[in-house]
Amino acid sequence: MSVRYYFTLIPLFLLGCAVDVDYDTSGSVDAGIQRIDLDDLDLRKQIIAQAIDDDRLESKGDCCNEIMHAPQDDVPYTGWMKSTYSDGKIFILGQYKEGKENGYWYHWYPNGNKMEETIYQKGKVLESLVWKPDGMKCPDTNVVNGNGVAVSYDHQGQAYLRSIYKKGELITD
Repeated sequence: MSVRYYFTLIPLFLLGCAVDVDYDTSGSVDAGIQRIDLDDLDLRKQIIAQAIDDDRLESKGDCCNEIMHAPQDDVPYTGWMKSTYSDGKIFILGQYKEGKENGYWYHWYPNGNKMEETIYQKGKVLESLVWKPDGMKCPDTNVVNGNGVAVSYDHQGQAYLRSIYKKGELITD
Protein backbone atom coordinates (compact mmCIF):
# COMPACT_ATOMS: atom_id res chain seq x y z
CA MET A 1 0.00 0.00 0.00
CA SER A 2 1.22 3.49 -0.68
CA VAL A 3 2.18 6.01 1.99
CA ARG A 4 -0.46 8.40 0.61
CA TYR A 5 -3.08 5.71 1.28
CA TYR A 6 -1.99 5.49 4.92
CA PHE A 7 -2.15 9.25 5.40
CA THR A 8 -5.71 9.07 4.11
CA LEU A 9 -6.46 6.32 6.64
CA ILE A 10 -4.96 8.04 9.69
CA PRO A 11 -7.93 10.38 10.23
CA LEU A 12 -10.27 7.41 9.72
CA PHE A 13 -8.37 5.37 12.33
CA LEU A 14 -8.55 8.32 14.68
CA LEU A 15 -12.28 8.71 14.16
CA GLY A 16 -14.03 6.85 16.96
CA CYS A 17 -17.69 5.97 17.22
CA ALA A 18 -20.02 6.35 20.16
CA VAL A 19 -18.51 4.30 22.98
CA ASP A 20 -18.73 5.10 26.67
CA VAL A 21 -15.29 6.05 27.93
CA ASP A 22 -14.54 7.25 31.42
CA TYR A 23 -12.11 10.16 31.26
CA ASP A 24 -9.81 10.88 34.17
CA THR A 25 -9.99 14.63 34.72
CA SER A 26 -6.74 14.64 36.71
CA GLY A 27 -4.81 14.59 33.42
CA SER A 28 -3.42 11.07 33.72
CA VAL A 29 -4.21 8.13 31.49
CA ASP A 30 -6.55 5.43 32.75
CA ALA A 31 -4.62 2.98 34.93
CA GLY A 32 -5.79 0.12 32.69
CA ILE A 33 -3.51 1.27 29.85
CA GLN A 34 0.11 0.34 30.35
CA ARG A 35 2.83 2.74 29.15
CA ILE A 36 5.11 1.04 26.62
CA ASP A 37 8.38 2.66 25.55
CA LEU A 38 8.95 1.76 21.92
CA ASP A 39 12.08 3.91 21.87
CA ASP A 40 13.56 0.71 23.36
CA LEU A 41 14.59 -0.96 20.09
CA ASP A 42 14.74 -4.48 21.56
CA LEU A 43 11.19 -4.18 22.88
CA ARG A 44 10.06 -2.70 19.56
CA LYS A 45 11.56 -5.67 17.68
CA GLN A 46 9.74 -8.12 19.97
CA ILE A 47 6.42 -6.36 19.41
CA ILE A 48 6.95 -6.19 15.63
CA ALA A 49 7.64 -9.93 15.60
CA GLN A 50 4.34 -10.74 17.32
CA ALA A 51 2.17 -8.06 15.63
CA ILE A 52 -0.30 -8.95 12.90
CA ASP A 53 -0.06 -7.09 9.58
CA ASP A 54 -2.81 -4.48 9.28
CA ASP A 55 -3.85 -5.78 5.87
CA ARG A 56 -4.61 -9.17 7.44
CA LEU A 57 -7.11 -7.75 9.95
CA GLU A 58 -10.75 -7.94 8.96
CA SER A 59 -13.30 -5.30 9.86
CA LYS A 60 -16.72 -6.53 10.92
CA GLY A 61 -19.70 -4.35 11.73
CA ASP A 62 -20.78 -0.98 10.40
CA CYS A 63 -18.86 2.30 10.39
CA CYS A 64 -19.90 3.21 13.92
CA ASN A 65 -19.47 -0.22 15.41
CA GLU A 66 -16.42 -1.49 13.53
CA ILE A 67 -14.66 -4.38 15.24
CA MET A 68 -11.35 -5.81 13.99
CA HIS A 69 -10.77 -9.56 13.79
CA ALA A 70 -7.81 -11.75 12.94
CA PRO A 71 -8.29 -13.68 9.68
CA GLN A 72 -11.05 -16.27 9.90
CA ASP A 73 -11.59 -15.59 13.60
CA ASP A 74 -15.00 -14.78 15.08
CA VAL A 75 -13.47 -13.43 18.29
CA PRO A 76 -12.59 -9.69 18.20
CA TYR A 77 -8.81 -9.19 17.91
CA THR A 78 -6.70 -8.38 20.97
CA GLY A 79 -3.03 -7.73 20.35
CA TRP A 80 -0.58 -5.66 18.33
CA MET A 81 -1.07 -4.50 14.74
CA LYS A 82 1.72 -3.32 12.45
CA SER A 83 1.76 -1.37 9.23
CA THR A 84 4.84 -0.84 7.08
CA TYR A 85 6.04 1.45 4.33
CA SER A 86 6.70 -0.14 0.94
CA ASP A 87 10.39 -0.56 1.86
CA GLY A 88 9.46 -2.61 4.94
CA LYS A 89 10.17 0.10 7.55
CA ILE A 90 7.62 0.31 10.34
CA PHE A 91 4.95 2.97 9.88
CA ILE A 92 2.48 2.10 12.66
CA LEU A 93 2.40 -0.14 15.72
CA GLY A 94 -0.89 -0.14 17.58
CA GLN A 95 -2.81 -2.13 20.16
CA TYR A 96 -6.30 -3.57 19.88
CA LYS A 97 -8.43 -4.91 22.69
CA GLU A 98 -11.63 -6.75 21.84
CA GLY A 99 -11.43 -5.40 18.29
CA LYS A 100 -11.09 -1.69 19.18
CA GLU A 101 -8.05 0.59 19.35
CA ASN A 102 -6.98 0.41 22.98
CA GLY A 103 -3.61 1.37 24.35
CA TYR A 104 -0.66 3.00 22.66
CA TRP A 105 -0.43 3.64 18.92
CA TYR A 106 2.89 4.77 17.49
CA HIS A 107 3.61 6.20 14.02
CA TRP A 108 7.02 6.82 12.46
CA TYR A 109 8.18 8.84 9.46
CA PRO A 110 10.11 7.01 6.71
CA ASN A 111 13.32 8.54 8.14
CA GLY A 112 12.71 6.59 11.39
CA ASN A 113 11.77 9.59 13.54
CA LYS A 114 8.64 9.29 15.66
CA MET A 115 5.60 10.92 14.07
CA GLU A 116 2.86 10.38 16.61
CA GLU A 117 2.03 8.70 19.89
CA THR A 118 -1.67 8.36 20.62
CA ILE A 119 -3.41 6.60 23.48
CA TYR A 120 -6.79 5.01 22.84
CA GLN A 121 -9.38 3.55 25.14
CA LYS A 122 -12.28 1.54 23.69
CA GLY A 123 -11.69 3.09 20.26
CA LYS A 124 -11.55 6.69 21.45
CA VAL A 125 -8.56 9.02 21.62
CA LEU A 126 -7.43 9.90 25.14
CA GLU A 127 -4.10 11.64 24.50
CA SER A 128 -1.96 12.47 21.49
CA LEU A 129 1.55 13.80 20.92
CA VAL A 130 2.94 14.71 17.49
CA TRP A 131 6.46 15.30 16.19
CA LYS A 132 7.66 16.93 12.99
CA PRO A 133 9.86 14.87 10.62
CA ASP A 134 12.99 16.56 12.00
CA GLY A 135 12.18 15.24 15.51
CA MET A 136 10.87 18.52 16.93
CA LYS A 137 7.75 18.14 19.07
CA CYS A 138 4.69 19.84 17.59
CA PRO A 139 3.96 22.96 19.65
CA ASP A 140 0.29 23.04 18.61
CA THR A 141 -0.77 19.46 19.35
CA ASN A 142 -2.42 19.12 22.73
CA VAL A 143 -4.95 16.33 23.18
CA VAL A 144 -5.56 15.43 26.83
CA ASN A 145 -8.50 13.48 28.29
CA GLY A 146 -9.97 13.15 24.79
CA ASN A 147 -10.11 16.88 24.13
CA GLY A 148 -7.85 19.13 22.08
CA VAL A 149 -6.09 19.59 18.76
CA ALA A 150 -3.69 17.34 16.84
CA VAL A 151 -1.69 18.64 13.86
CA SER A 152 -0.42 16.21 11.21
CA TYR A 153 2.69 16.85 9.11
CA ASP A 154 3.77 15.50 5.74
CA HIS A 155 7.26 14.07 5.20
CA GLN A 156 8.62 17.53 4.34
CA GLY A 157 7.40 19.00 7.63
CA GLN A 158 4.40 20.91 6.29
CA ALA A 159 1.23 20.84 8.39
CA TYR A 160 -1.58 19.36 6.29
CA LEU A 161 -4.29 18.41 8.79
CA ARG A 162 -5.61 19.93 12.01
CA SER A 163 -7.90 17.53 13.89
CA ILE A 164 -10.08 18.64 16.79
CA TYR A 165 -11.22 16.09 19.37
CA LYS A 166 -14.00 16.29 21.92
CA LYS A 167 -14.59 13.41 24.33
CA GLY A 168 -12.27 11.23 22.27
CA GLU A 169 -14.09 11.73 18.99
CA LEU A 170 -12.89 13.60 15.93
CA ILE A 171 -15.28 16.51 15.52
CA THR A 172 -13.53 18.37 12.69
CA ASP A 173 -10.48 18.28 10.48
